[in-house]
Amino acid sequence: METARTLLDDLTKYFVGPTDPRERLDVLDRDRLGAEAEIRAVLDKLAAKYAVADDDVDDAMVSVGLAIGDMTYEREIEYLEEIDVTPPV
Repeated sequence: METARTLLDDLTKYFVGPTDPRERLDVLDRDRLGAEAEIRAVLDKLAAKYAVADDDVDDAMVSVGLAIGDMTYEREIEYLEEIDVTPPV
């Protein structure tokens, strides 16, 4: 029976996503980092094309990081609240 439950959990995670708030918070953090990395690559390419200083790209990335944090703040707080309410296993 344990195998069936694990398979069902795996299928649920595949179609719905993680159900544990800690896992969802980890996914959110990875997604934030991934988004910043993709944006950084685009800005680096643009900076190289137009001879923009690395410091200017770094400054822009600070704003990007803040914007991504603002955009996902409510979801992060929801996950953190769920973690505090969820009893330890």
